[in-house]
Amino acid sequence: MGTFNTKRNIFFTILGKCLILLLNFAVVVYTTRVWGAEGRGLIALFLANLNLISIVANVFTSSSVSYFLQKTGASKLHSQAALWIFLSSAVAAVVFHWMGDGLALFLFITSILFGFLSFYSSLFVGSQKINYYNWVTVLQPLLLLLCIGIFHFTTGISYFNYFYAQIISLFIVVVIARLLSKKTVGTLAFILDKKVVKKSFRFGFQTELSNLLQFFNYRLGFYFLGYFAGMAPVGVFSIGVTLSESIWIISRSISMVQYSKLLSDGNTVTARKETITCSKYSLYASLACIVVALLLPRQVYIFVFGPEFSEVKKTILLLSPGILAIACSNVYGHYFSAFGHLHILVIKSAIGVVATVLLSLLLIPNLQITGACIATGTAHVVTSFVLLYWFFKKNNDL
Repeated sequence: MGTFNTKRNIFFTILGKCLILLLNFAVVVYTTRVWGAEGRGLIALFLANLNLISIVANVFTSSSVSYFLQKTGASKLHSQAALWIFLSSAVAAVVFHWMGDGLALFLFITSILFGFLSFYSSLFVGSQKINYYNWVTVLQPLLLLLCIGIFHFTTGISYFNYFYAQIISLFIVVVIARLLSKKTVGTLAFILDKKVVKKSFRFGFQTELSNLLQFFNYRLGFYFLGYFAGMAPVGVFSIGVTLSESIWIISRSISMVQYSKLLSDGNTVTARKETITCSKYSLYASLACIVVALLLPRQVYIFVFGPEFSEVKKTILLLSPGILAIACSNVYGHYFSAFGHLHILVIKSAIGVVATVLLSLLLIPNLQITGACIATGTAHVVTSFVLLYWFFKKNNDL
């Protein structure tokens, strides 16, 4: 294996994430201009439900793959992941169908494809093939946008085009990722090992329990806002959230590369100091992006997204403290994940959920979008503070 160049991998990962941001931004603009706030709200809730299913699937497809790859080999991890992806997706689809969700079939197919893409992405991270990771993560939104454009000019403007495009783009990328995995780990055999299943489940469950709770921190506002105010406010809020969270591409890129390096180098003093440095870089770069977003006139957002989205800039402003807090703390979260301190991630996320629920119930019924912003942003600040507290408490030598 060649030398792991941290700065080079961070640079190209951020570059890849920036391309993803631009592509996703184009998709967002298209969906808002064509289907308006209500249509965008529907898509936002579909993606939220998809993320919820993906968290369950990620027990065997995400961080546990990167963590155990060098210890157990890829075949055992792939076999258990494949079975779990189909099982979790099927159960989720039945539940959503029973709840009256007309998009349950789309959720089933899309969640399966997302599960396999998550597995191969984690495989590339665990084997330090960051270039492969970057390629597959950039290709999916590129193909999504291309498919949406083709459907728009051939079949019309039905919002079902978005879901068809998701399925096609994900399928193509999963096939490509499968071929790249052969170059990385060779042919994958079907091998189920009970010991590996138990270890992976124990590790993945703790990680994804934290992610599930964090999902509620990020997306409960959508559900509360939809219940109290309807789909149109959800659409407006989702645009503000999407634009604000897009700033996390810097933090997530740095965190992912640092996570891969920590898995290789171990918990040394140098590694801990590098974690602090990466966190500072993430904070400064994210702050610069926030400033640029807030300097843009309100009319720019109206011009891009339409008159229904006049409150987008205000949403970004209200969310910005929480966005910056997460940008700083993401690196520390990956540090704890790399060394198995998963209980800390669960605790901080649980605290955030409590804050989100209480503040949402208190603020959203009367303040609607403003209340959702305050509730979400405050929860982000609280969870970030918990991570920072535990990191420096466990590392008194810094």
